[in-house]
Amino acid sequence: MNKENFNQSIDNIDLPLEKLLAREKAAMSQAKKMRKFGRTTKHSMLIACGLCITLFGSGFVSSGMAAVLSNIPLIGPIYTEFRDIATDKIEKDQLATVIEKQDSHDGLTMTVKEAAYDGGRLIVTVAYSGEKALSLKEENVGYNYVTINGEEFKVAIGSGTQRPINSKTTIEQHQFTLAKYNEYGDKIEVAVHGKDLFGYKGKWGVSFPLEKIKGEIHEFYPNVKTKNVNEVYTLTADKVTFSPLSTRIDVTVDYPAELDENDRWKWFDFSVVDNNGNVYDRLKLQAGMAGNYGHHMVLALPPMDTIPKSLTLKPADINSERYREDIKELELVVPLQKTK
Repeated sequence: MNKENFNQSIDNIDLPLEKLLAREKAAMSQAKKMRKFGRTTKHSMLIACGLCITLFGSGFVSSGMAAVLSNIPLIGPIYTEFRDIATDKIEKDQLATVIEKQDSHDGLTMTVKEAAYDGGRLIVTVAYSGEKALSLKEENVGYNYVTINGEEFKVAIGSGTQRPINSKTTIEQHQFTLAKYNEYGDKIEVAVHGKDLFGYKGKWGVSFPLEKIKGEIHEFYPNVKTKNVNEVYTLTADKVTFSPLSTRIDVTVDYPAELDENDRWKWFDFSVVDNNGNVYDRLKLQAGMAGNYGHHMVLALPPMDTIPKSLTLKPADINSERYREDIKELELVVPLQKTK
């Protein structure tokens, strides 16, 4: 089977979302050895596109979405297509800042459409439009990256998602949960950089100032912990932050130092349940690492207008069939009563 026919056969495979997510989480667990703290935010757009098609379903927007993008400069509805954890909040409260700044040369235009920043997360939406069709061949797709205040920054969670509108236009969303909350303060300078994009040769760059979203931020320091029976692993909920773009949970994972050798430490797959029984998992929860070897985990849930009385963290293993197996003895109830 040639490469083209193979790719078409892969595209035609219909797998249930649950199995896709389970496989993706298993792959992330296997790839943890490469998730070191000093990793760069620069990435191949082809890899990002492939990952997010797996996570988010079809790689093409609806005809209605295409009409929205082609007729008006405001693209708030794009977040519905990307299924970002803050989608509803961004649309309801109009949190995104309209940028509409571009760099155009050699037949390709990069346009930063919107951006949003709340001190803990940064979301940037970019449109690419070419005079000829945009190439997605691996050798032609190029790479891009985002900087804050002129420097690449450390992230706990990051992704780049693409949605083709037609053969000459694609929309891309970058989302980052920063490794350290509020490291950059209320005002930042953001820049999107690209090189040799979609078969076009050259460098593109768009920079713009961005202010933190105005809104209440609530911080809790519960400092509660749990450990498994053999005391190999201890989980501590250090901080819970409620901000306009996410509900962030910082978790410390302690284990014997010898497990660092050969990366034998465990990558937990988390779900979270609040005291009202609302479950946050699958597309409603993102997990990442803000330090080496999984010692500092960050969980990002959708933003919440009403703060629950508690959150229960439910860590799990991924079994040989790529499904979750809850680790009951490490479940951790996090009370949310006092702010610091």
